[in-house]
Amino acid sequence: MSNIFWWILLICVLIFATYAAFVIKGEKKVALKNAVSFPFHGLEIPIPPWWTLTSDSSELKVFERTDTRYEWQSRFSFTDKNYADLQAAFEELAINNELVFDKDTSIIHGPKSFQKLYEQGIETLRVEGTATKAHELRVYYDAALLKTEDGIVILESESSVLNGLLEGPFFEQSLHNIKKL
Repeated sequence: MSNIFWWILLICVLIFATYAAFVIKGEKKVALKNAVSFPFHGLEIPIPPWWTLTSDSSELKVFERTDTRYEWQSRFSFTDKNYADLQAAFEELAINNELVFDKDTSIIHGPKSFQKLYEQGIETLRVEGTATKAHELRVYYDAALLKTEDGIVILESESSVLNGLLEGPFFEQSLHNIKKL
């Protein structure tokens, strides 16, 4: 009789795990469907509904997860400073944030990785990966720089290395669904 109990328990656990896998798989589609359009310097950025605006000024918007305890933050900023190119702007951003990227885990995305923006004439640069911040803190950092008519929009996601896996896909999805106003 006890073997039957353990078999039933195993089958229930497998059914629950399968259900959870399907829910997780569809989570990005649901987040995009329920996203809130956020206008920022001539762009419309889809924001997942659980991101909370915690700091709001004309040149800097900060979003955080206030419903959980894990460390994650997204910053939207704008600069009209004149740079030679987006790489120079990113290098200054990395220096100001005291970031040193890991060579083996960092990815520099080409401008065509944002096909929709590229077709709208918006030049982009995106860098993501693990890094050391301020010589001691390990972070997962993802940044996209978008050159608009007025200047450069900088979209950043920063978290602890493990928490980057949780919000990173939603940040990336937001980036790939930006529209020009």
